[in-house]
Amino acid sequence: MTPPTDSDTQRIPVRYWIWLFGAAVSLLGDLTMSFAIGWSATRHGGSVAGLVLLLAAAPRATLLLVGGAIGDRYGAPRVLLASCTAMFVVTAALVPATLAVGEPVWLLVILALVVGVIDAFFLPSSRSMPRLLVPPEQVPRALASFQVTGVVFAVTGTAVGGVLVSWAGLTAAGGFDALTFGVMIVVLLLLRKTIAPPGRMPAGMLRSIGAGIRVAFGRPLTRALLITMTVAAGLLMPLDALLFPLLARDHGWNAATAGLLVASRSLGVGVIALRILMRGAFPRPGIFAAIGLLVAAVGLLGLSVLDPLPLTFAAGVLSGIGVGTFTGHVLPLLMNSVEREFQSRLQSIVVLAQSLALMVANPLLGGLADVSGIGITGVCLGISCAAAITGCVVLTRPVLRAATVA
Repeated sequence: MTPPTDSDTQRIPVRYWIWLFGAAVSLLGDLTMSFAIGWSATRHGGSVAGLVLLLAAAPRATLLLVGGAIGDRYGAPRVLLASCTAMFVVTAALVPATLAVGEPVWLLVILALVVGVIDAFFLPSSRSMPRLLVPPEQVPRALASFQVTGVVFAVTGTAVGGVLVSWAGLTAAGGFDALTFGVMIVVLLLLRKTIAPPGRMPAGMLRSIGAGIRVAFGRPLTRALLITMTVAAGLLMPLDALLFPLLARDHGWNAATAGLLVASRSLGVGVIALRILMRGAFPRPGIFAAIGLLVAAVGLLGLSVLDPLPLTFAAGVLSGIGVGTFTGHVLPLLMNSVEREFQSRLQSIVVLAQSLALMVANPLLGGLADVSGIGITGVCLGISCAAAITGCVVLTRPVLRAATVA
């Protein structure tokens, strides 16, 4: 047998692009549905909207570890197919339900609970798919392609959601989301024989969950990455939904300007993702992840001290470049730090850790922004300092400095 050529070893398998097409279409439907649910819930007041969001997050957080264990036991593609089929049924049933009774609070509550439960099984399997579809050395480029797609569809999904909701409310959004899940089901059926079956797992759900936790926190590299990602999630994930809107209000800007500020960060993330997609990840991903945190810290410092709108946008782009550099190197490193048979359980732990970090960070940062003498400017400055300290700590960890993607 002759060894493969360089071009062959650098080619991402076709099956991954097929999956990415289905995932992108499904993402568009998910973003449209999320916008529609939020819009419908706010019609009943802020308290009801907060309750609906909480009811979606609570079952997801409760069942994530179970969903990850089931994904590894039966195979992520099977669990993903079952989850997409369940979502297709739910969203398709939403069309006649809303036509019959409208959009009452009880229907939104039921919808939030059901979607939260399905998400607990959908998310771990969905996030593990790139590692199952491409060789380890191609994981950074595969994730970068999904990140580029996410940046594009984050804008498109909200726009589509706005048009559909304006036209026919939750009815139109439910029908559109059902169509996108139908596309994903067809894609998964096409790929069902191209992915190796799951490996042997310990009997019993609790033993499976325990084995996944031991692998995640028992290996020095995986443990260090999980801790770093959890801290970074608490610092950086509240930017779009909480801190940028508050910053815009503090400057007296309107909602459109706030949206452009969020888009500036997404642009920075997309630039780095596109670079990784075209050229591959930088060597020594642990070091570049730390550099990403330091660049994000500089961007956040600019957001806290700069007042002119163009300079604020430039700081937003810089913060996005830092975030993109961090996630574009730490996520592939984390995926490749454990075997394929632990991927769904690892992703369930990642999603759970990030969700808990957000549950702590959002009310804390929002409360500090309301404190006289601190405000949103002080919050951005504090996050900048914390991100810089985290980046410096990462650089002091030999296990992260010496890590390689493969």
